[in-house]
Amino acid sequence: MRVLDLSGHYQRRVEIDTCPHCCLVWFDGTESLRLAGAGISEFVREIHGAMQADGDHAHAVSLARVQSCPVCGSALKPVSNMTRFGRTSHLDCPLGHGYYQTYILYLAEKGFVRPLAWADIRSLADAGKELFCADCGFPLPARPADACPACHSAVGVIDPARLAIATHAADGVTAVRNVATDVQQHKCHACGGGIDLVHDVQCPHCHAPVLRHDVPGMADAAAATPRLVPTADERHQAAAARAPLSAAQLALVHFSGKRAAHPGINRAFRIAVGFLVVAIAFWIIAGNLQPQQPKGIMELAAAISYSPRFREERMECDLHSAVRREVKVRQLIVMPGAPAPGPAIASYGAMRLAYQRAIALRNDWKNGIDFGLLEHQFNNPFASPGSMPPGFFRRGEALAAVERAAFCLPVREISPPILAEDGFHLIEVIEAR
Repeated sequence: MRVLDLSGHYQRRVEIDTCPHCCLVWFDGTESLRLAGAGISEFVREIHGAMQADGDHAHAVSLARVQSCPVCGSALKPVSNMTRFGRTSHLDCPLGHGYYQTYILYLAEKGFVRPLAWADIRSLADAGKELFCADCGFPLPARPADACPACHSAVGVIDPARLAIATHAADGVTAVRNVATDVQQHKCHACGGGIDLVHDVQCPHCHAPVLRHDVPGMADAAAATPRLVPTADERHQAAAARAPLSAAQLALVHFSGKRAAHPGINRAFRIAVGFLVVAIAFWIIAGNLQPQQPKGIMELAAAISYSPRFREERMECDLHSAVRREVKVRQLIVMPGAPAPGPAIASYGAMRLAYQRAIALRNDWKNGIDFGLLEHQFNNPFASPGSMPPGFFRRGEALAAVERAAFCLPVREISPPILAEDGFHLIEVIEAR
C-alpha cells in the first residue's frame, strides 16, 4: 500500500492508503469525507495515472477477492449506497475501522462516472467493442444495467469532460476551452464539472444551480450574453408607451410607489403582526397550563358507570371451571352510601372511598375474621336475587359481574373487589357441581 498526503478541509492534511497496482483504496473512518476539492483533484490524478499504466488493467483487483480488514482482520461486509450521482458500493469493516473501495467505485461516488445509457451502448456497438465490468472483468449485457451480474458492482461509464476538469484543477486551472463548441467553461461550485456561464442555469453534471457571483470574469460574460427576454421594467415601459393608463391603474401604480418609497412602514407592520401572533400563542399556552380541577368529582352517576375507572384485577380461574353447571357462593357488598333498593347512585369521591374499604375488607376476610361478623355489617337487605342469589344458581340467573367470578374462581378463593350495579362485591365460591 502507498500513503498519499492530500489536502483536506480547514487547511488540514489527510493521509489515505492506496494501491495503484491493484486499483484499490482504503479509507480509515471518515477520510473520504474530509478530503477537500484540491485533495480530490490530486487523488483523481493519481487514479488517472494508475489507470493509464499497463493498458488493459489486468492487475486490477475485484472487491470480491478482498476478504478481511487490514486493521483487525475481521471479515468485510458489502455495503451499497445511493449518492446524488448514482449507485456505488464498498466493503466495510464491521468494527468501524474503515472500508475498501476500487478506483472506479470512488469515481462513481464523486460523480466522475455517470450511469450507462443507450447512446454509450450504440456507440460501442458501432465501433465493434464489447462492454466488460472494470471490477471483475465479466462481460456486461448489451443494455443499460444497474449492477454487474457477477460481482454486483454498480455499472457506469467515466465522464471524460468532468475527469479532465478534475485533473486540471490541481494545477490551478479554473477555465477550460471546449474545442468542439468554443464555449468558455468554468468549474461548478458543487462538483467541479464544466459549466457555461452564458447558457447554463444548472450544472449539466450534478444539476446544482450556477452561482455567477463567485466566478471570476462574471461581468464580462454577462455583458457578452445577448438578452433575448426583456425585463419587467422594460415590458411595463413598452406597455405605457403603447396605451394610456386608466384611473385605477394610475392609483395602483401610485400606491405601489408609495409602499416602495416607505419600506419602514411595511417592516413595522410585520413586526406588529408578529408580536400579536406571539401574544395570542402565549395566551393559549398559559390557559392550557393552568391546573384544572377534575370534572365530575362531585357529580352523581350510576355506580356501574365508573367501571372503566375501577378495573378489577385479573382472576386465575380453576382448571375445571369450564364444566361447572351450578355454584353456591357467599359474598359481601361494600356500597357507596346507605343501602337502598335498585342500582346505586354515587359520586366519584364516594366510589373511591368504597373501593378502598372493599380492599381493606378483603384483607380482613382473608386474615381469618369471622364471616358472620362481616356479613352483619356489609350486607344489602334490598339486594335482588341476581345480585345475591340464594343457594345454587346456574349461568344467566345472576348479575354478569357475580356470574363471572362465581364460574371462574377456585373453591374457597376470595375474589378482588368487583363492581356491580349496587357496589363492590367480594365473592367466595363455597361449592361447585
